[in-house]
Amino acid sequence: MDETVLASDSDGTRLLALSFWNSREDAERYHREQYPAIHEMVRNLLEGEPVVRTFHVDSSTTHRISAGKAA
Repeated sequence: MDETVLASDSDGTRLLALSFWNSREDAERYHREQYPAIHEMVRNLLEGEPVVRTFHVDSSTTHRISAGKAA
C-alpha cells in the first residue's frame, strides 16, 4: 500500500524503511518472492544485513509531507 523511507539526520549511513501492506499474506508473499532479488541487487551497498520485523498498525494518520518538511 505504501512505503516510507526515513534517513537519519545524524548518521548518513542509516535508513529506516517502513512498508505497509493490505494483509500479512501480501507482505509474506513479497518477502518470499520479491525481497531476495531486491536484496541481492543492493547487497553491495549495505554495511550489514537488513533487519526485517513485522508490526501491526495500531493507529495511523496519513499526511503527504514533502522531504525536508517533517521534523
